[in-house]
Amino acid sequence: MTIIRSLRWQFIDPHRSFVAERLKALKAALRAEIHDTTQQNSLRLATWNLMHFGDGGGYDRSPESMLYIAEIIDHFDLVALQEVNRDLTKLQELIDHHLGEEWDYLVTDTTGGGPSDRGPGNNERLAFLYRKAKVRFCNEAGEIVLPEGQKIVAPRADGSNTELQFARTPFSVAFRASWLKFKLCTVHIFYGTGAAGLAQRKAEIERLAQFLAQRQEDEAKAMVARARSRDWAKPEEAGWDSNLILLGDFNIISPEHETMKALEQAGFDVPTALQTTNLGNDHHYDQIAIKAAHPGFKVLKSGVFDMFASVYRDEDAAYYVDEVKPPIIAKPGRDRAAQIAYFKRYYRVQQMSDHKLL
Repeated sequence: MTIIRSLRWQFIDPHRSFVAERLKALKAALRAEIHDTTQQNSLRLATWNLMHFGDGGGYDRSPESMLYIAEIIDHFDLVALQEVNRDLTKLQELIDHHLGEEWDYLVTDTTGGGPSDRGPGNNERLAFLYRKAKVRFCNEAGEIVLPEGQKIVAPRADGSNTELQFARTPFSVAFRASWLKFKLCTVHIFYGTGAAGLAQRKAEIERLAQFLAQRQEDEAKAMVARARSRDWAKPEEAGWDSNLILLGDFNIISPEHETMKALEQAGFDVPTALQTTNLGNDHHYDQIAIKAAHPGFKVLKSGVFDMFASVYRDEDAAYYVDEVKPPIIAKPGRDRAAQIAYFKRYYRVQQMSDHKLL
């Protein structure tokens, strides 16, 4: 259960009442879509690109948005986040003041250059948030670094090729939930445009999927061999622990595009319910891809949660413009119609995200 006592002191009526009503609507939607359709003993897993989380400026989340973000996360047991910023203040606030002691997190170092030189990695971090009563960190974590001969081949502007590591290094962590052991690898694949950019995007997905598939096969064989050497009754079952889930923002063009095929050709299965994920429902960037080993591993339900059906709705635009009046919306010279358009196009995605949660 999230910590919502900030409603008492961070808001004054009528906005306190408004936020309380939106929070109730959000809770009801999450309960109906997530908890009422899954069993308590199932693992509720999610991935969410949280759009420049902690980046400040126009992306600085308000106390209201932090309540909503925490409520969404708290309806799951394990959540992979992409686009966490170098500054971890907001992430720590999310844990300490909204999710509470039931939750913990793991986070990578930043990618890219210094504050004035973001580089292709954009100074981003990848993170896992997990409910300690349901999920256990198995003391294994690492960033994926490709060996020589398996690096990403990317075209240069002059027509030649260069070999690269990932623009944002994927983050792999071992977890356990009840009997299920698994490795979760979260990614934010390079976003490139034009022929060269798409080639690098496809190459990152292809190299990562192949690397992880081979690693899974090697680890399963090692588990079985070790079990046989110790005279286990059923050594073949030792390989059942090598379950792999690859999730995050893949910047995949479409289910039919070669960027998706690069994932599927390595043996990963992507539930069809997860293949339309952005706010306009015409992109397929985010994915959860599975390569299971345990015969008891089953995907019971999958889907995409639309937070803007409950909070920051289209019909709320006039209220924010006329009553709340955030300074970033109510800029001098911007008439009311332009402010409403700004709320719908920019403000609400800056406060929540331009990606839906899977």
